[in-house]
Amino acid sequence: MSSRRQFLISTGTVALATMLGGCGAARNSRLRMRVLEGSVSPQVLKAFRQAYPDQNPIKFKPVEQLTKLFADLEEIQTTTPENYEQRFPWQSDTPPKPPDLVTIGNGWFKEAIAAELIRPIDIEQLENWQSLENPWRSFIEDPQSGEIWGIPYRWGTTLLLYRKDRLKKFDWQPADWSDLWREDLAGQISLLNQSREVIGFVLKKLGYSYNEQNPEAIAELEGELATLHQNVKFYSSSNYLQPLITGDTWLAQAWSQDALSLMKRYPNLGAVVPKSGTALWCDLWVQPQKSEREFADLKPWLEFCGSESAIAQFAQSTFAASPLIYQTENLDAEVTENSLIFVNPETYKNSEIIESLPPSSEAQYQNLWLQMRQV
Repeated sequence: MSSRRQFLISTGTVALATMLGGCGAARNSRLRMRVLEGSVSPQVLKAFRQAYPDQNPIKFKPVEQLTKLFADLEEIQTTTPENYEQRFPWQSDTPPKPPDLVTIGNGWFKEAIAAELIRPIDIEQLENWQSLENPWRSFIEDPQSGEIWGIPYRWGTTLLLYRKDRLKKFDWQPADWSDLWREDLAGQISLLNQSREVIGFVLKKLGYSYNEQNPEAIAELEGELATLHQNVKFYSSSNYLQPLITGDTWLAQAWSQDALSLMKRYPNLGAVVPKSGTALWCDLWVQPQKSEREFADLKPWLEFCGSESAIAQFAQSTFAASPLIYQTENLDAEVTENSLIFVNPETYKNSEIIESLPPSSEAQYQNLWLQMRQV
């Protein structure tokens, strides 16, 4: 799966590397974390320090792309003193210590498990995470062994982002995926350049799952894709926001964090999570297989990420929800009244994480994707 949320990086995270560094702390006592830039804000870190003033200091290394974070995990696993010295002869002959926790996106999570890049996490020691429900619990848990491989600390959706001023002349506002077939929108929409995201919402419109394993067997799917394509101006996962700002498009399929960031700056933009259900993304904490840190040292941070104060701050300052948000009381109205973060429970219930499928199924999606765009 391609990288996402690569457009509007939060400038606040530039302070992460030093904010909780603990100037006088011994290097070996510091927790080392590589984090997706923008996914942990200074406000979250301040709340952690207030809740756990006596815990080990944390050194964050913000990384801009989820693809880079996964590549880092692979590099950590394959680096040895011998090949490190060959690759970096000008450095110390000892490789740097691996980070204790790393952010990984849901699209790379199962691959990291299969490649043995990460180790299981003892969720039973984390009180705040005992109430974690599906789809998150089933996503992180091995169905055979019962082992837990990561902690999903925030999630978001794929939604519809639109120009309110351009759609004002019509007697409707976007509400669901089915609106993308309206003749009013011919040549005015952009879709993500990802087959599973696009074919997935068409499957959802037809009453199927995003993770349908035999999509070519659905008779009406090909025709729906061809008709939808006639309304599409372009497909892009990296350059779809600027055309919406300039008015070159009226509506875009977008990731929620990008949409929420942009809407704070452009009040003529509106957004809606499709009411029939949508795709969910999440960021997870994982512990690299080569991490030397005892789990007890990680517990305060992981426990904090499931606390009420962290859940509120993730929503308010990183434009994403905690998987525990619906079980949390006393959240500010700023959070609970934001339908792009505190998603309608029925819509949320009908939404899905895009899962890895067998190669034969993935090949069907690629065939349909090529056929759709050749019409």
